[in-house]
Amino acid sequence: MEEEAACEIARLPRELLALVLSLTTPRDACRAAAVCREFRAAADSDAVWSRFLPRDLLRLAEGELSPAPPPPPPSTKGLFLRLSAAPLLLPDELMSMWLDREKGAKCYMLSARALQITWGDTPHYWRWIPLADSSFKEGAELLSVCWLEIHGKILSKMLSRNTNYAAYLVYRIADRSYGLDFPFQEASISTGGSTTTRQVGSVERRLKRRCPHALVLAEDIEYPQKRSGSWMELKLGELYNEEGDDGEVCISFMETEGHGRRGIEIRPKKTLPSNSLACSHEKPSYSLLTTSRSSKEEKFLTDGLTSMWLDMETGFKCYMLSARALQIANSTDSWRLISLTGACRFSEVIELPPYDDLVIHGKIPCKMLSGNSNYAAYIVFVVVEDSFGLASILDASISVSGSQSTTRLICFDSSSRLSDDDHYVEDNIEVPQDGSVILPQERDDGWMELELGEFYYEECNCDNQGDVCFSVLEAEDGRRLGKGGLVVQGIEIRPKKSRLLTIS
Repeated sequence: MEEEAACEIARLPRELLALVLSLTTPRDACRAAAVCREFRAAADSDAVWSRFLPRDLLRLAEGELSPAPPPPPPSTKGLFLRLSAAPLLLPDELMSMWLDREKGAKCYMLSARALQITWGDTPHYWRWIPLADSSFKEGAELLSVCWLEIHGKILSKMLSRNTNYAAYLVYRIADRSYGLDFPFQEASISTGGSTTTRQVGSVERRLKRRCPHALVLAEDIEYPQKRSGSWMELKLGELYNEEGDDGEVCISFMETEGHGRRGIEIRPKKTLPSNSLACSHEKPSYSLLTTSRSSKEEKFLTDGLTSMWLDMETGFKCYMLSARALQIANSTDSWRLISLTGACRFSEVIELPPYDDLVIHGKIPCKMLSGNSNYAAYIVFVVVEDSFGLASILDASISVSGSQSTTRLICFDSSSRLSDDDHYVEDNIEVPQDGSVILPQERDDGWMELELGEFYYEECNCDNQGDVCFSVLEAEDGRRLGKGGLVVQGIEIRPKKSRLLTIS
């Protein structure tokens, strides 16, 4: 204690210490209180904590403590801690407010009733349900709708000045939900005449096969994070509130089908540690697909679109053509290039959104292959858990140097359900199990593969040896169904004798 009293800075007048600390943040003031007794007296004073409270606090909190107000806090610091401990419902009961414990900035939650929800008053599309784990009495649950549009707004002057904010949609997903993960949604924030827009995904994509908890994530898409309880939050965007003029901050979320919503939360972009807020925010951990292959050392060609390795059994050259190297019909308009976290040798894979026709072409120069060798081509893919229409029987063909192609029937997923648009189909397609239709096999790396066909490459000395061409097309006599949820990594070419599968 004598050493603390000897601290030179502690000799400064208490009023001066309080003035200095009032220019910091609530977190800094709490840290200063632990330095010595003199600092604690200044750091806990009303002169410091009154600077951390909003100027319009009385107006915002008016009526907040009725009808059964708790006893008044013993100090201004106590009031701040109360206001930062949990959201307080404002008098209209459509909005809650609290203080960020780290910065002292004002935070808000707009209830679902405070939002403009398209068709929100139509019982066929939405219903209002009681919320037992929220400061609001009710929330809006999306039942079924083809167009989702939600808007919210808040006055700029209600926010703290010169503060970076972020807006979050707070919601949870019902077990019976469907169709939420694709197409992605659009979120926008408008303030002061400027608008920022981003794509968001309200549900993380999950693979259907060997690793059901692996995620298919697009690197440019914002995905939700877990909150306490069963709620999640999706970051819709950021804004900087400079002087808090008389304008409005407008927030929008548009396009898709089905989940329960609590409201839109607006808080400073950088929040305090999770244990100092009413709700914690933590990233979920998921198991991921693996790309490890002990049987080969893989090299990538200079274009980054093709990988090459040697087969350990035969020494023949093997290749993988990435999805980027393939010709996929309507890929620029309908297919989406995405990054698959931890599960792909290439930087991007490609996903089929809801579509009727499936057309994929690929080719490789014959001279890149090992001569006088039997090869087979395989399309490497996975399907997401809400895929549909992939029980369609398709044509797969291979031709070498312009010769007549060999064709076989293939099916990506014999258990795939029909799309909602194919209601006229009385029953699911039954895929023959007699070997007439090639079905996928599971690989060691967690992906699936379908053999498109096999071919023999006979080496010649001519300059133009041509190409090996691969195709996946709709069968001419097959039933055309809407399809979705197919994720393609590429086409692999390897010797027919090579065994890289784990077949159960």
